[in-house]
Amino acid sequence: MMKLTSVTDLSQVRFDSSEAIRNTNTSVSEEYRAADKITYIPWEDMKHQVSIGKDGKEFSVPIGYYKMNNENLTRDYMDVFSSKAQGKDVSNYEYYVKNFITDITKDFSDSSSVKNDEVSIEKGVGDLVSEMQENKSLGISNEIGNLKTKFSVNGVDFTIKELMDSKKTMDYATSMIPTTGSGLDYMNFGDMGIAKGKVRTFAEQNLNKEQQDLLNSTISARVEKIINSVPEKVNPNYLKDKIIDENNKFYSIKNTQAATNTEYARKIMDTFENVDYTDIDSFKKASQEYRRLIKPVCESFGVINIGRNQALTDVINYEINRFEKFYDESYQRVYLTPDEFKEKIRTAKNVIDIYS
Repeated sequence: MMKLTSVTDLSQVRFDSSEAIRNTNTSVSEEYRAADKITYIPWEDMKHQVSIGKDGKEFSVPIGYYKMNNENLTRDYMDVFSSKAQGKDVSNYEYYVKNFITDITKDFSDSSSVKNDEVSIEKGVGDLVSEMQENKSLGISNEIGNLKTKFSVNGVDFTIKELMDSKKTMDYATSMIPTTGSGLDYMNFGDMGIAKGKVRTFAEQNLNKEQQDLLNSTISARVEKIINSVPEKVNPNYLKDKIIDENNKFYSIKNTQAATNTEYARKIMDTFENVDYTDIDSFKKASQEYRRLIKPVCESFGVINIGRNQALTDVINYEINRFEKFYDESYQRVYLTPDEFKEKIRTAKNVIDIYS
């Protein structure tokens, strides 16, 4: 824990070195260090990150290390493990292992398994490096698909390829789940349906039954946690929103519809969940079903086509185009801060500021 003292010389800060090394509260020793020697400062509210397991309960894992000894910890895990197997001196190796443990447990553990999983995954890393060393001595390729070491997570065994591919899918799907807030809209339920469908399709194509069950139950529990944590009420800000097209031109006010009818919203979620995400036609069929389902919702919020004003068509097309971007795993969602959003609005053309 970093504590600023009341001295005027800020080249020295009071620093708890044990927190920088292990993110634990054991064996705490405080000492003065020069500020330029500090490579990692864990903020008080960032000691751990919260995740949700298949049991629907929250659990904590340590925040990962992003920089140690002036090195950014950005190397690919397989590159790090391979270098270790080749006998190379891998700086900050132990921190890469800790980051790997954090990244796996946050995606696949739950409140009852996380402690055992941390031990099991660390053992798996040691076994993997040993396997790679033996393969090297025998002239066997260490391509990730050839490696047979098993990692046991939440009672389920994975090879390193299965684990890394599953992690990529879970990270992508989890990023599509909205965080808790003042309300969910019908597009959010579409997002959550895509997240569940992405995981299910990947698992069916690549994993055994036990592995499938772990991934599907975990993503489902996270979705339900969000749905159950949001109050069923209409936030006034959900009744008015701005849409800016790719040409930076404002063309509609009302976009987001508060999902006050959860049963109806689940129909939208189910529509996108039950898609074969290896088949673009299956996804497009779901998109057209969304068009049918969302139309009366938009109309109930006063979004209609009148003469040359095609607000209803524009809004639905915008939402469907947005969903279609999620079909591609390389698509990354971009979140704007309130200040960034205000600046985008300020510089946009043909904008009516309905909040002023």
